[in-house]
Amino acid sequence: SCGTTGTEHCGTRCSWLGECVLPAETCNEVDDDCDGAIDEDLDCPKASTDGCRVTTGGGAAGVTAWLALAALFEFYALATVPPRLQWAGYATAVLAVVLAWAADPAERALLMALAAGLILAAVAALSLEDREGITGRVAIVLMGGLYIAMPAGVLVLTRDLPDGAGAIVNLLVGVWVFDTASYFSGRVWGRRKIAPRTSPNKTWEGFVGGLIGGTAAVWFAGLYMDWINWWQSIIIGLAICLAAYVGDLFESMIKRDAGVKDSGTILGGHGGVLDRFDSLLFASLAGYFLTIWMVL
Repeated sequence: SCGTTGTEHCGTRCSWLGECVLPAETCNEVDDDCDGAIDEDLDCPKASTDGCRVTTGGGAAGVTAWLALAALFEFYALATVPPRLQWAGYATAVLAVVLAWAADPAERALLMALAAGLILAAVAALSLEDREGITGRVAIVLMGGLYIAMPAGVLVLTRDLPDGAGAIVNLLVGVWVFDTASYFSGRVWGRRKIAPRTSPNKTWEGFVGGLIGGTAAVWFAGLYMDWINWWQSIIIGLAICLAAYVGDLFESMIKRDAGVKDSGTILGGHGGVLDRFDSLLFASLAGYFLTIWMVL
């Protein structure tokens, strides 16, 4: 086995499941005293990204947590969740990111964070004196955990994959090119409305143009990655674009229900954090699970 939990040797830490975990900044480096290999007494891989989980830097995890909290604040404002219930959602978001970053195994840690969120929401609800409509209000708090906290944690998990940097590139390239290609395709060729009740400006022509452009961009990026082949890039790119579109429409529906144009004003003319990252929330789920299922 890898050794005792927490054992360190040449920059390697052994997790609860006996896998070797290396920090992202040192995963490609080996201490000179180790002569390029881990101690033979430990059944661990050599210090490279092959076979090891790369942990995201604390700065990236901190930024992810901050964005999740900001998006969750906007979501609760749209849904008019009482402040005395909101803290449970914020705690869930912080736990999701921190545990996904710091604990091993990370996937179970994220699940534990979501389970804790359920309990915290119940505690928050029981502390309220005004119980009118409490079931619906608690449901919205829990929805915030699934809608925002879980994707935030999954983003950390994605970066922690053996080829996590490339997986993040695929995700960001797919979402950004899809949004851009959808906009310009809709402006030039848009005729038929795809969701007039939810987002009147979106068209089928824009959707198809974005789907082709975003998928092609992920395929092109994959040509420069040795850990993924061309057909996997196409399938993952297609899934990222489809999920991104659902995420965009879903947030538009929430804003329309609330009767507002933007989720917030923190970004000035660009709206709120949720407006900028709505597509990424759903796309992160599609990108992560397809990547670990098809590639890793």
